[in-house]
Amino acid sequence: MTFTVLGRDPLRGRIGAATASRSLAVGASVLAVAPAVGVVASQAWTNRSLRALLLDEMRAGSDAAAAVARVPDWDDGSRLRQVAVLGWAGDGAARSGADITAWAGHRVGPDAVFVGNLLVGGEVLEAMAETWTATAGIDLADRLLETLAAGDGAGGDARGRQSAALLVASRADTLLDLRVDDHTDPVPELARLRRLAGQDAEAPARARW
Repeated sequence: MTFTVLGRDPLRGRIGAATASRSLAVGASVLAVAPAVGVVASQAWTNRSLRALLLDEMRAGSDAAAAVARVPDWDDGSRLRQVAVLGWAGDGAARSGADITAWAGHRVGPDAVFVGNLLVGGEVLEAMAETWTATAGIDLADRLLETLAAGDGAGGDARGRQSAALLVASRADTLLDLRVDDHTDPVPELARLRRLAGQDAEAPARARW
């Protein structure tokens, strides 16, 4: 019941993700990053353990597609899961289980993956993909937020709005980890938090609290 973008900026050495949902605290259950490896999402009827399994698979040398292909081996409920993976090199990958709630689907583009379920329709991911392409060259955190806002503006989660989250990492550390756990309009609130965090995301997030 979530829509998510995973994105990468190879020139600046940044990778990250943004997500929104009508569920409480989506950032606590959907996204995970291993700075030297990549970023993943596990959503729909969420199995949180898949995030670590996917990252471990990539850490062991698998590409994104090979990691995603392992999900049915790890999870008897894989038909209810939706996962996405993006590493530092190569194409991203996603899998939408056959039994997740419609509308559901995924798209893979240059340096990005878009996934969603229980959406108002396919136009949500279409708007996100178009905005990702149109915002090439801007700071990754802002690009992820604009892409998420486009999905929200296209209707987003069919049930409404409640939470959102943003992750950005370098190869060495997590730079931004922002969450809006319960809010009537979480995507603009997440953008406000990003502005409060400032434009300089060079220092690890934990060093700035």
